[in-house]
Amino acid sequence: MLEKLFIKNYLIIKDAKLSFTKGLNILTGETGAGKTIILDALMLILGERADYSIISSDSDKLVVEGHFNFSGNKPVMRFLKENDLTDSDSIPEYVIVRRELSKKGTSRNFINDTPVNITALKEFGNLIIDIHSQNEHQSLLKKETHSDFLDAFMQDGRIIDEYREKYNGYVKLTNEFKSLLERKEELAEKRGFIEFQLKEINNVNPRAGEDEELENRLKRMENAEDISMSTGNAVNTLYEDENNVIAGLLNSLKELKKAARYDTELEKIISVIESGYVSIKDAAEELRVYHNSVNFDPSQIEEVRTRLGALSFLKKKYKLTLEGLAEKAETLTKELNLSENFDFEIEKREKEIKGRQRDLFGTAKRLSQSRRKAGKELEKRVNSYLKEAGLESADFSVDFEYFHGEGKDNFTCKEDNRSYRITSNGIDDIEFLIKANKGGEFTPLRKTASGGEISRIMLSLKASTSGRDNIPILVFDEIDAGISGKVAGKVGKILTGLAATHQIISITHLPQIAALSDNHFYISKSEINGKTIAEISLLNEKEKVKEIARLLSSEKITDASIKTARELIKDKR
Repeated sequence: MLEKLFIKNYLIIKDAKLSFTKGLNILTGETGAGKTIILDALMLILGERADYSIISSDSDKLVVEGHFNFSGNKPVMRFLKENDLTDSDSIPEYVIVRRELSKKGTSRNFINDTPVNITALKEFGNLIIDIHSQNEHQSLLKKETHSDFLDAFMQDGRIIDEYREKYNGYVKLTNEFKSLLERKEELAEKRGFIEFQLKEINNVNPRAGEDEELENRLKRMENAEDISMSTGNAVNTLYEDENNVIAGLLNSLKELKKAARYDTELEKIISVIESGYVSIKDAAEELRVYHNSVNFDPSQIEEVRTRLGALSFLKKKYKLTLEGLAEKAETLTKELNLSENFDFEIEKREKEIKGRQRDLFGTAKRLSQSRRKAGKELEKRVNSYLKEAGLESADFSVDFEYFHGEGKDNFTCKEDNRSYRITSNGIDDIEFLIKANKGGEFTPLRKTASGGEISRIMLSLKASTSGRDNIPILVFDEIDAGISGKVAGKVGKILTGLAATHQIISITHLPQIAALSDNHFYISKSEINGKTIAEISLLNEKEKVKEIARLLSSEKITDASIKTARELIKDKR
């Protein structure tokens, strides 16, 4: 939930701090005092477009900061991890979102003090808050969100996950097939060049690491005389001279073993010398073999130089290491084989695509059936709530059409003389419709509903899906527009029920709704040094009674309105 909201230098709000609670948070106040500024500030930290004229005239920078607590919210945790905004495996106690606007025309955005772009801010905002106002931050008006709304209500995550996994795999397969077709013509044109390159590399047949081995071998062969002399001298010193090392060590061991009969302390030294004797003797034998193998052969030297030249030519020409040349030869071989067997490969892929398409289409139909069943249930629930929300003549409907396929492609399926278009969201083209008056016709919600109606329709939808959706915070701006006091009580009860599973923030003018608040803010304005300043106060119990009485009696508080206010609050309890 949103626990704290800080607003600084936003039009007539100089410096405000609002502490929200769970349940129903109500905002009331004077006309033009700045109630909607609070919602606009919220939308600002959700990534809405910035208008730099909202910065207070006597300030250079505007700051809006929200402190959110999302303990146990998996979508939020996933977002933070995917965007490297947390190092922890658990959700931080607070997620702090801040946006700063400067009169220089710059905007800075932060989540947990980490700079983020506006796209990330919007993505995060869509996860946590739904704002329903006269402005355009209304997901209900966007047709493309209706299927997501219905899927959240349906709660059959398995069929949705199954479809999306199959769809993603199918897209990958068709993209690979498209690339294969594009490469057919390309490889046909390049076949002669491919054959030439492959033959050139295979004639040399380079082996990984071969150049280093040959360079070491050449260096040894070119310096064979010096190597032979040095190794010969070493062999003589170790093995063949009259006073050679091996013989000296052996004689030393014999003498020490005699002495060891009288002092066992020498046995440790004898053990070390014996170990050294064995190692030096083995090394001397290896050195003798190596010395005898050293020879100077001009023909072999030339052969190695020729081989190194061939390898160097290939490396320079293709700008690759020997490992890279071997990999290139393998790639060229595959391309040559592919060009020779293209028709077979294309036929194989086409069969695979047809099979996967049938399977995907079958899953899409099952998803469609589940959605249609859920759509009927959603209609019943929403229509029931619409009556309570004061829209007695309204009728809500979930309209299902199929995406129609055109022409022949891998995403068009035909069944019973009908063409279906497979999309990332299935085959269903879903839209919410509303019939405002009895006897009228159903029309798209986005075309017919007024701002006040939209809020109440969303309220009905949210109440219908209470506990099923993932968005924890709902904001309503003047949900009571155009309704009577009697209906306001019903709307208030719906809000109270919704507040059991969501945090609600609502601007209202109706006392019947304000009386139900768990937390009540009053926004007023005053003049200080010739400037209009908004003031935001959290009302205590006594102040809340007075504010509801003011709403009841149109600004003039009377004893009767005080009494009625207390009764409304008592009814809530």
